[in-house]
Amino acid sequence: MKKRVFSFLLAVCTALSLTMTSCAAQEGPEEDANPAPVSAVSQELPFTDIPADAWYADEVQYCYENGIFAGTSDTAFSPDTTLSRSMLATIFYRMAGSPSLEDENLGYPFSDVPGDSWYADGVYWARMEGVVGGYGNNAFGPDDPVTREQAVTILWRYAGSPTASSGTFSDSADLADWAVSAAGWAQAMGLLTGWTDSSLQPQTPLTRAEAAVLLARYLESGEATADGSSSILVAYFSATGTTRPLAEYAADLLNADLYEIVPEDPYTNEDLDYTNPDSRSQVEGDDPDARPAIAGSVENMAGYEVILLGYPIWNGQAPKIISTFLESYDLSGKTIVPFCTSHSSGIGSSDDNLHSLAPDANWQEGTRFAGGTSRAEMEQWIEGLGLPRAQESAAPVFNFETRTVLLNSGYEMPIMGLGTYSLSDEECYNSVTALLEAGGRLIDTAYMYHNEAAVGRAVRDSGVPREEVFVITKLYPSRFSDAEAAIDEAMEKLDIGYIDLMLLHHPGDGDVEAYHAMEQAVADGKIRSIGLSNWYIEELEEFLPQVNITPALVQNEIHPYYQEQEVVPYIQSLGIVTQGWYPFGGRGHTAELLGDPVISVIAEAHGVTSAQVILRWNLQRGVVVIPGSSNPEHIRENLDLFGFELTDEEMAQIAALERGEKHDWY
Repeated sequence: MKKRVFSFLLAVCTALSLTMTSCAAQEGPEEDANPAPVSAVSQELPFTDIPADAWYADEVQYCYENGIFAGTSDTAFSPDTTLSRSMLATIFYRMAGSPSLEDENLGYPFSDVPGDSWYADGVYWARMEGVVGGYGNNAFGPDDPVTREQAVTILWRYAGSPTASSGTFSDSADLADWAVSAAGWAQAMGLLTGWTDSSLQPQTPLTRAEAAVLLARYLESGEATADGSSSILVAYFSATGTTRPLAEYAADLLNADLYEIVPEDPYTNEDLDYTNPDSRSQVEGDDPDARPAIAGSVENMAGYEVILLGYPIWNGQAPKIISTFLESYDLSGKTIVPFCTSHSSGIGSSDDNLHSLAPDANWQEGTRFAGGTSRAEMEQWIEGLGLPRAQESAAPVFNFETRTVLLNSGYEMPIMGLGTYSLSDEECYNSVTALLEAGGRLIDTAYMYHNEAAVGRAVRDSGVPREEVFVITKLYPSRFSDAEAAIDEAMEKLDIGYIDLMLLHHPGDGDVEAYHAMEQAVADGKIRSIGLSNWYIEELEEFLPQVNITPALVQNEIHPYYQEQEVVPYIQSLGIVTQGWYPFGGRGHTAELLGDPVISVIAEAHGVTSAQVILRWNLQRGVVVIPGSSNPEHIRENLDLFGFELTDEEMAQIAALERGEKHDWY
């Protein structure tokens, strides 16, 4: 997920002002595009409840000076007041530029987050981006206070879930599994120094003072503008919504950052009445000195090389708020590409008349688009500009500390588990029981395996909390024609409350419609994540444009003799997790693969089995493993993959075993 920190200051202030009084953005000097270091703050705080020697005083002052948020009144900051989950989700949504969710299939899975609530877009965007998840049972808890472990995890996910070791807290045992890496990252970054001592107290509600410390230190760390940020900014003003979708198209096509120019005093319908010479828009247009104030500012403008500037045409010219925007920054040497929206007027002189407001910028010729312009038309225009497209790594990252991966649906999934193909009911029950007793938590089943009921019974009988177990099942093509009924049947057979992940077993007639039924089941709270099995590059390229929810996972045949060296990176580049079936080559081929001389030598060098080498090779490639077995000893062995690591040379030796030898027809 791309970090969009340029609107951080406005975002936090606006979100907090939804429930706090007097949260006015404090504008910093225009010539300083970056926040000052915490150690360099100097402006006197107006808050009487912030002692000068408080451990958080410098960070609160930093946040105040840089406009992150002000107080709960003119003289109070309320450092001990807590933040709610909905407020924090909304902060990060606005950090991302408040992207439109109009074309997204949100599903509204949380019964306590109605679609018309002020925080709905923030919550559902954050869930869609994998920043925030729910509690289960269709609940989000919007008014619940954010706990410390939740806050550091949300920030960690927003930062791209960087690899981190577990922390050294005295109460590490109290941390939820999903928060271990985040807490270790925050500790290593120095974000917690001074307020956690040796313990984190992970379930303690986060206060405003602690939030100021987290945000200030994160911004100062340099992580907020690390690699992954774009050098292209799409800035736009859209009073009636006509310009917004074009700006979003442009940002998405260029993988650019998106910033909405928001007036401090929003325009009403009366303000926009062009037939009334006394309306606000007409008066501003006639006044060459009019400069409507903008709420907030672009953070780190200095880091952008290209700016696409979008606006509507008002009386043949750009709205005066565009003049405000251009005069607010030093744009020397930057390339500016204007584009306007109009139902009738061309861009005309509105383009040229802006040049004097940024005389040292490199202006490209502007373009006019009609309302309702398609994404394809925008793409054609952008291709002609010859602008560089920022690169973003969307590949899911395995966390070897927690032994999980964060799916694009926002849920954590174990990276190794058990496949139940060909296991009878009794074998399946015993195997799942052995897996859960050994600490494994990932189980793969399917309608065609005829053992869903046995899986569910083993999970229910295990005593392991339901939320700790991750169950995958699949719809077979013979069920695509009545997928809704098939989903309900799987729910009934498993009888575990919800399905963690459902896949289409392989392509077939009606697969798109069946996937849409799974999307609806996500909205209904029956399924948490959805995906595909036995889909390859061509199939994905044809299938993905027809669905609304990006698959969380694709499960394909993968083993050293059939490595999918092109398919796996392609799937991962889409932000989709790859999972491999037949890791040992499948029935009739297992003995040959486990006895392969290259693999055997590597296994001997590490004092492990050939099976463990193959599974570890998969994990280091970013491929989730689900080996099948009915042998409790083998099941335990297949989970014991973290006491050794393959070298680059060993990984290359196994890569050289590729034969393109597929062992099943899927």
